[in-house]
Amino acid sequence: MDRTKALRRVQELNFAMIELGLYLNTHPCDENALMLYERVQLMHGAAKAKYEECYGPLSYEGVIPEKDGWSWVHGPWPWEGEC
Repeated sequence: MDRTKALRRVQELNFAMIELGLYLNTHPCDENALMLYERVQLMHGAAKAKYEECYGPLSYEGVIPEKDGWSWVHGPWPWEGEC
């Protein structure tokens, strides 16, 4: 998977989590939506971890100073269009 596709996958899953979260705000007892949210949340975590492993952190949570310092500032940022 190339960088653009990997980032797009993270974005799609993040969007799905937000939408499901908004739905669950008004339907907190919907068991199917809760299960889907949990599944999408796990998929998002895996997609984000895979992206960050290959291309570097997407946010502060992904920075591992022990591994490579504060090097995330040296690569292209996701919004710079180089992904």
